Parts: sequence; structure tokens; C-alpha cells
Amino acid sequence: MPRRADPALPERRRGQILDAARACFRERGFRQTTIEEICAEARISPGALYRYYNSKADIVAAIALEARADAEAALERLGGEASLIDGLTDLARAFFEAFDRAGDGALLSDIWAEAARDCSLAAALGARDRVAVGRISGAIERAQAVGLAYPALEPEDAARTLMAALDGFALRRALWRDAGAGEAARRFRALALQILKPKR
Repeated sequence: MPRRADPALPERRRGQILDAARACFRERGFRQTTIEEICAEARISPGALYRYYNSKADIVAAIALEARADAEAALERLGGEASLIDGLTDLARAFFEAFDRAGDGALLSDIWAEAARDCSLAAALGARDRVAVGRISGAIERAQAVGLAYPALEPEDAARTLMAALDGFALRRALWRDAGAGEAARRFRALALQILKPKR
């Protein structure tokens, strides 16, 4: 009787590859790590790896997007029962906490630096960034409609500014380690309040 395929295997394999890649990237950096080293760490063949990822850039993009998963969940809640400022603060905290896990601040900073050189990686990260900007922009528009955000703001410009601030806070924390996730989220909240407050 033929063996039945394990439906959970592809997801497990992807996780195995990403865990191995993280370990290699933390130890040697993105540019110095080879596909062969990732395969050795994951204990799989290059052929098996290429069933799931087309390149090292694909692996890096997957790591970066996975790190943003909690922040994406916070984005989903924007515009729900929580106020816009509370929702943005939750988003910031989730984003900063993703950087803190297992020392990934340096790794994620390395990924952003590589995206400046690698068009396919930049495209993958840019697609998720556009989703985030769109959701924040929509939440700002809804807040403006009920008088809870400054009406003269261009929502997309404000959303892009807030995302740039979020990235800047995260990079500074990776470099200087100057604030915990809660304190960084508090600082981001203060900035968001100044940008979005309904009356000037």
C-alpha cells in the first residue's frame, strides 16, 4: 500500500528551513551565508530546499514577513473597538517585540540593508509595507470622519510617516538597545498623538 502524503509536511519543512537560515544568518550574516550552509543546518538537500524557496532572497523575505506576523494581526484590529491611537500603539508594541525575539533586531536590520541591494527582496517587503500603509491610512480616514483625527491630514502621507517612524524606532533599538518594547511603544504613541490629534 502506498504511503499517504503528510499534509503538514510542507509547513514543517518551511519552518525547518527558516529556523536553519536564522541560525546561519545570526552567526555569519546574510551575505556570507550560502544555501549549502542553510541546507547543512536544516539537514536537507539543496533540491529539497528549492521545492519551497527559489533563492536565498526568498528565504530572507519569508523570515522578515514572519517576524511581522504579530504586527499584521494588530493591523487587522485597527479600526475595531480600540481607538486609533490605542490600535497604533498595539501595532508598535507587536512590531518591537518581534525584533526582541531571539535577538532578531540585528538580523532584521541586516535584512533591510540587503533589501536596498536586492530588488526581489525589496519587492517582497514593499508589498507588505503597502498593505500596512493602506490599512493605517484607512483607519486614519475613519477616525477623521468622526472627528478623532486632524481633518486636514492626507491619510496616506500620515500613514507613511508613522511607518517610517516605526521602522526608525526599531532600527535605533537594534543599534542602541536603549528602550524595551513597552517604552518604545510609549514613545511611538506620543508621536502618533502629535501627528493625529484632532485639533491643532
